[in-house]
Amino acid sequence: MLVELSIKDFAIIDSLSICFGPGLNIFTGETGAGKSIIMDALALILGDRASNDIIRSSREEARVEAMFDISSCRSVEVVLKEAGIDQDGDHLIIKRIVQRAGRNRIYINGSLATLVTLTEIGRRLIDIYGQSEHQSLTRPEEHIEILDTFGGFQNLRAYMSDSYRAYGTLKKELEALTLEARALNDKKELLSYQLKEITEAIVTPGEDAGVQKELERLKHAERLKSASLDAERAIYSDEGSITERLGGVIKSLKDASVFDERLEKAIEPLESSLFALEDGGRFLRSYAEGIEADTGALEAAASRLDLLNKLKKKYGPSVDDVIAKRESIEKELALLSSSEEKIKELEGRVKEARGKASAAAANLTDARLSAAKELEKKIEDELSTLGMKGSVFEVAIETEKNPEGGIRFNEKGSDRVSFFIATNKGEGLKPLARIASGGELSRIMLAMKSATAEGRVPTLIFDEIDTGVGGAASQVVGLKLKEVSKVHQVLCITHLPQIAAFADRHFGVSKEAAKDGRTVSAVAELAGQDSIEQISVMLGGLKVTDTTRKHAAELIDAAKSLSSARKKKAAERA
Repeated sequence: MLVELSIKDFAIIDSLSICFGPGLNIFTGETGAGKSIIMDALALILGDRASNDIIRSSREEARVEAMFDISSCRSVEVVLKEAGIDQDGDHLIIKRIVQRAGRNRIYINGSLATLVTLTEIGRRLIDIYGQSEHQSLTRPEEHIEILDTFGGFQNLRAYMSDSYRAYGTLKKELEALTLEARALNDKKELLSYQLKEITEAIVTPGEDAGVQKELERLKHAERLKSASLDAERAIYSDEGSITERLGGVIKSLKDASVFDERLEKAIEPLESSLFALEDGGRFLRSYAEGIEADTGALEAAASRLDLLNKLKKKYGPSVDDVIAKRESIEKELALLSSSEEKIKELEGRVKEARGKASAAAANLTDARLSAAKELEKKIEDELSTLGMKGSVFEVAIETEKNPEGGIRFNEKGSDRVSFFIATNKGEGLKPLARIASGGELSRIMLAMKSATAEGRVPTLIFDEIDTGVGGAASQVVGLKLKEVSKVHQVLCITHLPQIAAFADRHFGVSKEAAKDGRTVSAVAELAGQDSIEQISVMLGGLKVTDTTRKHAAELIDAAKSLSSARKKKAAERA
């Protein structure tokens, strides 16, 4: 439960510390005194988004700190462990600092923490009911959440959500593959033609450069033959050729070397040159004999180069790109042929996943139908104790169908849940949204909270639950809050003395003038005569008389008597 709350420089609160106890903790005071500001501070501790607007004027930061007893809330320990936050015995201390400069910090048991961790802890500690929840109760889309919370269907909902997401993922994959296969199939003929064109060409890497050189050689065959023959004759065949003359020089030097051996050094390289010239001459003769003007080869080379250029223009810009294009087309066609098998496989998996999700939705529907009957009875019993005896509450569950007759589901299942009520005998059932009386709606909300909150969180907060409630009904609401406080710690802001009379702890909220002349909010715990005085003010306004004081004391005594009688009756039933 919430043990202590400290607030500093928050809105019109200068510095404030409140110690809470088990049971029913009531806050009363004039409108604007700061009661709701205390609730806002608690909401901040539980994970609400922070704004600079909450910082007290002329201050640089606001601080809110709360201490909880978590000895009976083991689920919080799990979150602390996952977040790596040390546990301080049975106590949990949360502190939030909001700075005007924009640096907001969260501390849990002295360790810096994230807003996500704080939110996870907060929803396990306190459930806040404010006036806005009147509207949430009238929204049909919220009814399924209330029913599932009552039924404790967290695991079923998680399984449904996982099954739905798995089905959706496979379905999207199938749709994407089907579209891809359809697109490939539409251009299959073109791809097949392109592959045939490239494959039949038998293109090899760098081939175009080789063909270009061969074409140039064939074009200039006569010139190559003439040049090689002229060179061969000059070097080797003709009279007075280079080899003949060089041979004569070598012979002359050899004859002279008899007289001087040093000439031999010149003879050796000259002989090597002669041998090289003879080899060159023989090659040129052979080369010239092999060259013939081949018109067919020339045309073939020109045709091949033209084909390669066309392929490069279509699939290039290089021959390597043409080859890469062929490989790409082969992969696309292979994908097309394998996609049909893949589609069949995926269709089977989608069918299986849909069946699994449909079964999960059906199980959830069955569970809801069972829980709906229990909730209906429990709400009617709660409403009876709240002065609405004879009210009929109905949970309508409609399973949505698709045009093919199968169920239509989403991550919440296949059901549309709506709450209907008849508050008086003889009246037909109407949607909650059409309940005109604010007082009736408040009591329905309290009945709903009482029926669904058991075991969920240790602390419940009701911010002005008495909206639209008056007369004897207010005392009945107070008694119900008292009963709920036997199971949960309850904090309640009220303007009704009949509800305040049931308090286990009564806090008076007021506005005072601070030393600097500004208005601040103050909270004082009231007991005995002080509590009677506060309730007297709530009864009589500014003019408090002995009569109103006596009436206040009677309200407190009556609240105690009603609580004792209800407790005794419950014990007898047990």
